[in-house]
Amino acid sequence: MSDQNQNLESFYTAYELLVKTAKKTVNSINENPIQLVKFCKIIQEAKNNRIHLVGMGRSGKVGMLFGEMLKNIGYEVSYLGKSLAKPVRADDVVIGVTGSGWTNFTTKAIQNAILRKAKILVYTGDQKSLAARLADSIILIPKSYMRSETSSSKSPRQLSSGAPLTPLGTLFEMTTMAIGFGIVAGLREDSSVKGFNEGINKVFTAVDETLTKIKVNSTPLQHFINALEPYSLNPANNVFIFGSGLDSIIASISSIRLSHLGIHVKSTYDWRFRTKDDLLVGISGSGVSRRTLEQVKSAKLSKMKILGLTSFPESALAEDSDILLEIEGRHEEVSADFRKISDMSFFVPSFEYAAAIALDSCVAQIADNLGITEESMKAEHANIE
Repeated sequence: MSDQNQNLESFYTAYELLVKTAKKTVNSINENPIQLVKFCKIIQEAKNNRIHLVGMGRSGKVGMLFGEMLKNIGYEVSYLGKSLAKPVRADDVVIGVTGSGWTNFTTKAIQNAILRKAKILVYTGDQKSLAARLADSIILIPKSYMRSETSSSKSPRQLSSGAPLTPLGTLFEMTTMAIGFGIVAGLREDSSVKGFNEGINKVFTAVDETLTKIKVNSTPLQHFINALEPYSLNPANNVFIFGSGLDSIIASISSIRLSHLGIHVKSTYDWRFRTKDDLLVGISGSGVSRRTLEQVKSAKLSKMKILGLTSFPESALAEDSDILLEIEGRHEEVSADFRKISDMSFFVPSFEYAAAIALDSCVAQIADNLGITEESMKAEHANIE
């Protein structure tokens, strides 16, 4: 385990790379917004039809985030491959999320949707891939490291390519998440490009402010990483990550990444097997989410250690957390459980994006601290669709 004064270079490098890649992608989209406008128009024309999302692993979870945001602005959404998936019909829209563009389940679903005369949209990192070629419109997302003259100094365990330990599509997934939030904001406006940029700027403001705050006082982050790190060294103990609403999807996305470190991240279905040596990470932008606080209370009764992420350092979640990581982005201390759908239609999940970036960057730092290589992390990745 690292000492309390560990340097955080790998965290900062990963964080800055993830945000910089997303910003470069936004700039690329704005230079030639034809695909963005077409992408949004196809969704808007399906207002009286269904939108179906399809993707595997973390890509699928990012697709779910996009789908849940579409629900907030009035679309009927279905997730292909899930138990409550709806039938695909003519003039529905199927949106695939696949970094490679070749993911078997995703491409098969797209091909079947074409036979049913659905429109196809794809987020992908390869415009020559099968998924891209089948699509009516694509949003091209980088899926690998983008070199920059202004990159910060390399950490000792960076790969020969210059990229920090952010493997397995992390750049693609985190960038797709941000772009998706911007697109939903664009769908609310007469000008999809203007709305896209207004929404995306709110997201980037949250991640930039979060990093600034961490650099001013890095002690909470150091404690947060030091609390997580032993669970990679001692996988006999378990980590649970919990959130409600959109935060539950962020919890799932981060769970997959942490498991690549060899950490035994358990599903909430396994909550009954918890012990006092386990750890709970609670995610709540408002800090007052009822379901998250119930989980935290249960963890306290079990004498588990609790790590919290919230925008409100004086909230109930903050008070019950042993270690708190303050994440910018939420401006009202109101749980989504009590929001009206009319309020949610203008909601931009800036906190969720900043939390996802911070947690992914913690993975990079822990991997660096423990000498965990990208190859060994890939060996922990699911290999059967």
